[in-house]
Amino acid sequence: MTKRPYRGTAQAEVAALTRQRIIDATLALADERWIDEITLDQIAEGASVTVQTILRHFGSKDSLAATAARLGSNAVIQQRDSAVAGDLTSIVANLVDHYEQMGDRVFRTLAQEEIHPQLREFLQEGRNFHRQWVERVFAPWLQALPDAPPENLTLQLIATCDVYLWKLLRRDLSCSAEQYGVVLKDMLTALLQHSEG
Repeated sequence: MTKRPYRGTAQAEVAALTRQRIIDATLALADERWIDEITLDQIAEGASVTVQTILRHFGSKDSLAATAARLGSNAVIQQRDSAVAGDLTSIVANLVDHYEQMGDRVFRTLAQEEIHPQLREFLQEGRNFHRQWVERVFAPWLQALPDAPPENLTLQLIATCDVYLWKLLRRDLSCSAEQYGVVLKDMLTALLQHSEG
């Protein structure tokens, strides 16, 4: 008997959904725990699969972590790319949305960089992307500078838009998300007006 085509397609769809459940469970645990505290048993329970299923799909915990980190990074890039260049309201709203969804995960990952060197590649890619994002969304201001090279302003914008400012305001100083957005917009406005002046 020949294998029915739809059966192979259905199996592939089930496998893809299983992989996604495993990745989602991994990322959910990463939002709450340090990497060393996460076990395959916990991931399996969260994804409603067995540890053997995880190993069949990913081979090892490290391979699963790398895959989850890559997909998480791709989702971040897609979300951040929706900011409209030259539109300060869009830029601020994009950062507020991003950090409210991902800020704690990003900061937790940064805190583990020295302990888990395998994270450095993803974190460096994130830093590179953040700079490219700043250069893109603030291009109208950076390109309008008359004489001085825009490096100083670029660095100021990178720092102002970084997760560390969000963490300081939202977590350390207990500001609301709305307050963070207002403060961020005020700081960026002051920086950009100063550069124009």
